This record gives sequence, C-alpha cells and structure tokens, in this order.
Amino acid sequence: MDLKNKILQTPTGKKLLSEYQLNLLTKNNIETVLDFHDAENQKLHNLLAIKLESVLEIKKELDMLPWQSETFVETVNELDFGTGIEELDKFLDSIAQPFRRGRVWEVCGQTGVGKTQLMYTLALNFVWKHKRQVLFIDTKQDFSTKRIQDMLMERKVDQETSEKAMADIHVVEVLTSEELIEVLKAFDQQMTDDVQAALKTKVVVVDSLAACFVDHRGREMRRTRDSLLTEVACRVRKLAVRGVAFVIGNISFSQDSDNCDDDGLEDGNSDGSTRQPNKPMLGSYWSSVCTLRLSLELPESTDCGDSCDDDGLRMVNVMTNTYGPAGDTCLLRITDAGLV
Repeated sequence: MDLKNKILQTPTGKKLLSEYQLNLLTKNNIETVLDFHDAENQKLHNLLAIKLESVLEIKKELDMLPWQSETFVETVNELDFGTGIEELDKFLDSIAQPFRRGRVWEVCGQTGVGKTQLMYTLALNFVWKHKRQVLFIDTKQDFSTKRIQDMLMERKVDQETSEKAMADIHVVEVLTSEELIEVLKAFDQQMTDDVQAALKTKVVVVDSLAACFVDHRGREMRRTRDSLLTEVACRVRKLAVRGVAFVIGNISFSQDSDNCDDDGLEDGNSDGSTRQPNKPMLGSYWSSVCTLRLSLELPESTDCGDSCDDDGLRMVNVMTNTYGPAGDTCLLRITDAGLV
C-alpha cells in the first residue's frame, strides 16, 4: 500500500491533508512510510503547511497501522509479543499498551532502582518465548552475561535452551550518541538487504540512552544534544515502522521543578520549596518520542533509604501513554529469575 493511502488511514492525516498536499510528498521523493518517517519534521511542516504537532501525530498514527514485512508474513498472534511478566502484561493490556511490534517504550528510574534488571528480563523472556533475536545496545559497558546465566539457572532451563537464549541476545557496546546512530543505521540497512539475522531481530534494548549524552549536558550543549536526539529518534521511528519494538532506558532524578533546566541543572534560584520527583533526563523533545514512558520506582511504603532492607518490590508508574491512560501503577518484584 502506498504512502498516500496509509496517511489517509490515520485520523490526523485524513482530517488535515488534501489530495494536493499528498501529491506534494510524491513530488518531493517522499513515497513510502519509511521516507515519511525519515523526513525532518520541519521539512514536512513547511511542505504540508501543517503544525509541527500534527506532523508528529501523523507519524505516531502511522506506527499504529498494521505492519507486514515485504519478505515474509507473520501470523496475527505474533504481532503481540508480551513481556513474559504476567502481572505486567495484564497491566499493559488495561492501559492499551501491550508489548507488540513497533512500540517504543522508555523505562525511567533513578540509579540502582532496577531498570537494567527489567531490561534483562524483557530481553530474555522474548528470545525464550519467540525464538527470535534481541539487539541489546549496552552504552554503560556493564552487560552481565553471568546475570543472564543465573536467571536461566533459576528457571531450571536445560543447557541447550540456555545456550540458544544466550546466543539470541546480541550485545553491542556503544559509547557515544554518534555510535548509537551508526548501529541503528547499520541494522536498518541489514533489514533492507534481507540479512536473516536482522530480519529475525524484533526487539532492540538500549541500556541506557542517557549514558550516550553525558558530554552534552548544560545549556551551551543543548543544541548539539537536541540535534543528535532528533537523529536517534528518526532512526528509532524508522525501525519501528518496520515492526521493531524498542525498550529504551533513561535516568530520572529528583529536582527542584522550578529551578532546573530540562537537563536537571540548577539555575541558581533554588529555595527548596517545590520538589518534582523522578523527572527523566534528555529534555522535553525526547519525552514526545516514545509511545509509552514508564517509571520504575521503590514503592512509597519501602522508600526508606538505607534504613531498611530491599525486598525487591518495585512500582511501575505510567508517566505518559500515547494510546491510553497515564498515572496507573502496578507492582513487580526483582527475583533471582528476573522481574515477576
């Protein structure tokens, strides 16, 4: 199906765009959904004479349309991946955000709360259940093969299954945002070239995005950071259109909400009067990229610092949700077998 018909299937595109505007896309060599996602938002804003917010909305709505590979057809049941965490899957169904093709999730949380443990669990559950591959992008250079092996041992998995699961989690280390962009570009090209390993990779985990931008903090670096974030977002969206799901880690922090810029840096006007807990890093632009933003937190009843033992209980809070309600929560627990 061509781009014009796809856009007319979206509520925003059908409402705002005329035949003339749609033909302008073709005249400017924007002929496929991938071309549309790869085009700069400002360019589409100028070309179509619609608001930037409308451009972003059309891109999000295109993500929601049924996806079909050009090289092979999946069954309907394979559209919904599931997380393999029973309580989390029930919760996600209730907020209209089941883990499925093309979803872009962000998992936020303070350092040490268990974000990496959740991402290990999601990656392992996926390769175990679907016999497909996961691309795990490690920006912190601390991926723990032993932790994955321990999780498999705790689940009493036989050696052959364990080795297969380990092999299906393909770990790539990156240090900078530029390296991350190159990895995503290479993955996209491999899919275009019908490389079977790439076609079998249905989930990308990034642990964590914030680590790629440690050298881009502060007001003077914001323009460079936002430019690189835009490029990352374009690469993520392009792959999401091709049916790849993303789970992206990010760091959050407590701050004086009225006295910090969007990097979490104080502006010198702090009076200690207002606190905004768990604000994710990377600013307002990045907050619009993901279809679901989750915060992993210690429940209030156990948030007692060093004065009590950690029982592994964690609260998942929905911060933003493209397809359903936000603000809901569910409880999970970190165990030797992963999060349950």
